[in-house]
Amino acid sequence: MNRFIAALLIGASMPAIATVAHAQDGATPQPAAAQGAQAEPNAGGLAEIVVTANRAESSAQKTAVALTVYTGADLAQKGISNVQSLATMDPSVNVTSSTGAAYVAVRGIASTDVTEIGDPSVPIARDGFYTNRSFSIGTSMYDIARVEVLKGPQGTLNGRNSTGGLISLITNRPSDTAGAYGSFEVGNYRALNVEAGGNVPLTDTLAVRFSGIHRQHDGYRHLTGINIDGDDENTSSGRVQVQWKPTTNVKLWASYQHDDINNVGDVALVSAPLGTRPSFGDAKSFPNQAATSNRVKGDRVRWEGTVSDILGDLSLTYAGGWDKQTWNHKLDATGPAYPAIRNFLQNESPTTWNHEVRLSNGQNNPLFFQVGLFHFQETNTIDSGIYNLAMTGDYATGGPLSFLDFSNTYGIHFNYHVKTKSDAVFGQVAYKLNDQWKLTVGGRYTRDEKVRTGGAALNYPALAFPEWGFVFPFTTGYTDGAGRMTKSQPTWHVGLDYTPATNSLVYAKYDRGYKSGGFNSNGSAASIPYGPETLDAFEVGTKNRFMGNRLQLNAAAFYFNYRGYQASQTADSLNGAAGTFNVGSAKIYGAELQAVALFGAGGRIDFNAAWLHTRFGDNITVNDGGGTAQNIGGNQLPNAPKLSASGGIEYAIPAFGGTLTPRADAKYSSSFYYSVFNTYDTQSRPYVTGNLSLQYAPDGGAWNIQAFVRNVGDKVVLANGVQNFNSRTNTYQFQPPRTYGVRFGFKI
Repeated sequence: MNRFIAALLIGASMPAIATVAHAQDGATPQPAAAQGAQAEPNAGGLAEIVVTANRAESSAQKTAVALTVYTGADLAQKGISNVQSLATMDPSVNVTSSTGAAYVAVRGIASTDVTEIGDPSVPIARDGFYTNRSFSIGTSMYDIARVEVLKGPQGTLNGRNSTGGLISLITNRPSDTAGAYGSFEVGNYRALNVEAGGNVPLTDTLAVRFSGIHRQHDGYRHLTGINIDGDDENTSSGRVQVQWKPTTNVKLWASYQHDDINNVGDVALVSAPLGTRPSFGDAKSFPNQAATSNRVKGDRVRWEGTVSDILGDLSLTYAGGWDKQTWNHKLDATGPAYPAIRNFLQNESPTTWNHEVRLSNGQNNPLFFQVGLFHFQETNTIDSGIYNLAMTGDYATGGPLSFLDFSNTYGIHFNYHVKTKSDAVFGQVAYKLNDQWKLTVGGRYTRDEKVRTGGAALNYPALAFPEWGFVFPFTTGYTDGAGRMTKSQPTWHVGLDYTPATNSLVYAKYDRGYKSGGFNSNGSAASIPYGPETLDAFEVGTKNRFMGNRLQLNAAAFYFNYRGYQASQTADSLNGAAGTFNVGSAKIYGAELQAVALFGAGGRIDFNAAWLHTRFGDNITVNDGGGTAQNIGGNQLPNAPKLSASGGIEYAIPAFGGTLTPRADAKYSSSFYYSVFNTYDTQSRPYVTGNLSLQYAPDGGAWNIQAFVRNVGDKVVLANGVQNFNSRTNTYQFQPPRTYGVRFGFKI
């Protein structure tokens, strides 16, 4: 563990320093979506949760957005430590592993393009800061106030490219209360997870908060042949925050975070020949032939200043940030198509800036408005390629063709510099027509620009045809990768809310979503541009509390018209290689239900379900990676199960001078596909996973202890399935197997 992180963890374990703990205090049970997330007390019932889904504080039950909220306590209880594992809780969220660069789908909307040109369809914002690259998203889910999962297009107020939704991570900020919190967890696979944090009010107006984590476990998969374990973890991160309130109407905040990941990373089972689906067995041991590794180092700075009560009740906020990441990744790229043990090496160094200025008036006005300017910029250096470690078969040392040795050689080597900019002006107005009706209208105008320079060097004998080593004039080549994309697009929002009773809300809304286009990046041909995706989304929903606030029922139904779907296909314009193109349209509709009920003196049941119907338009032809035209008309969209549901039950029992809380929860998912071609070998089959936990907290105590088992049945569940036409193999990744352990937490 690096010294910076270690110092944070040791210091944060000392008394007199923090404000938030993960221990339950014996109060009336709250819903899983509500524990501790800035909740207002509500005696004898469910607490009200304050969220910022519309960039202003409001009750989750009074916010006309389909959303789920998870708190730090709730995430810790269920072992959710990164965005990838959110999918084990939320049936509307699907997270797909992608060899170090996972991507998120919400309601069937996802972007599978994780190259340097691609953008996510479901962005992840960390305290309002947007990043395009997903390889570092596993380092920020600690000292969390809450995670808000917003469903459907959020492009008016919440940044760029959010056609499917937004996952917003919101950290605990410094406060005027001194104290400390921490947790210590051990488990199978030699798991060791430590988190600690502290809060120090230096003066009446100045406070400092610091927190950090170290998480590690051995790999879940043993890779025979190279004798290492993959799907492991070794993550450290530390964060320091300062908040200053020099006057009653001025608040300044700044945060610095350092991240370090050093592990083998997620690994894949390779199946040959292409198109076969093997028996996975327990998926805990399979061959790999080239070493895999994953290293991420990052520094991020975030700041925000707010001046309120300007000319009455106006507030002006400026928020900005800078993020620098380096990613060095090795992936086993060995396959039967070329006689060598080889790696796909990925090295990226993105630097990202966010700036936003927002002006608003008080929410209690009949007319509440927000207007602002947004700027996003990312510069990224790419140094990647397919690298031969050692030749095999007749080309190996001592073989009859060993003179055609292209070991320690790149077959293709990408060297690019990419700059992405996005500028927007936005505004939204909410007008209270009367005590029951409210009309909301918003718009955003975005200009996106992507520029790439550099190119790809090809060595054909080392890439695909070792026998070409005989033909000197045709052994090497260079492809200029220069490309430029500029596009401007408006998006908008119209919503109507009706409040028939104090504890009920009915809403209807329309949103236009937009995700920028780009250009192809395969290195075999000049860049070919592709256009943006657009989404027209219609939604109706209702949020309700009954039985004296002991029963919560929320429901939503939606219809999406999805145009310009971006998919990978081969094309003659790319010399037969694969690239991203707009292939057609799709229709999506579905419904969601959330229910929370309190029973008895200490019981709680929660249930969350999503039904989804997705269908590509008729007569859409896409060339697969082998160049064969496939009709995907009528197919399901990838990452879109028709039915998924999660639920849990717990009961707080007075015992042993405290509270003993057993809990059981489970998730069901129907089958779905990881490919637009809906092939059986890329299908995730139906599954049910379950978790058990038992927690004890003494009355009035400052600590709690929990024993847990996750994935009780040790189910083998896919996290990705890909047909790789370059290596002529299928590759599969998996969700974690059964894990168990004990967790101790405290607050002082």
